[in-house]
Amino acid sequence: MTKATHSAGTVPAQHGPDPQPTPDTHGALGRVVTAPETTATSASSTWVTWLLFMVPLYIAELRDLSEPEIERVSARAADLIAGHGDDAQYGGRHQRSARTAIAQGLAALARADGGVTALGIHACTRPHVGCPGNTHPSLSNNEE
Repeated sequence: MTKATHSAGTVPAQHGPDPQPTPDTHGALGRVVTAPETTATSASSTWVTWLLFMVPLYIAELRDLSEPEIERVSARAADLIAGHGDDAQYGGRHQRSARTAIAQGLAALARADGGVTALGIHACTRPHVGCPGNTHPSLSNNEE
């Protein structure tokens, strides 16, 4: 049996676990978390909860669409929000469709570099510097 010896002043090499590769996406549902409290664009807790549920579903729905299709969805959502955004907030005949358009629009914006932070949430589809989801208390260390 041989015994390893180290000369004075040297430290034996330590082998830790191999670093995990950084994913290029956050998966099919993206990452949608509550926005930091310092964000100026807040909304009611009911509205935030609804967006936390709906935006990931729309991210998944938009995932396999081509860019021209994404542009059509975005334009349709923008038109609906422009025409009936007040219904989304205050109620009215177009409340459901306006709220759905807002969730679809946020899902489309989540595809941009750095994602989107609005109405009390942050949504993104790829890791990026400064993502509130990287330090969000509801995420485990395995997801960072």
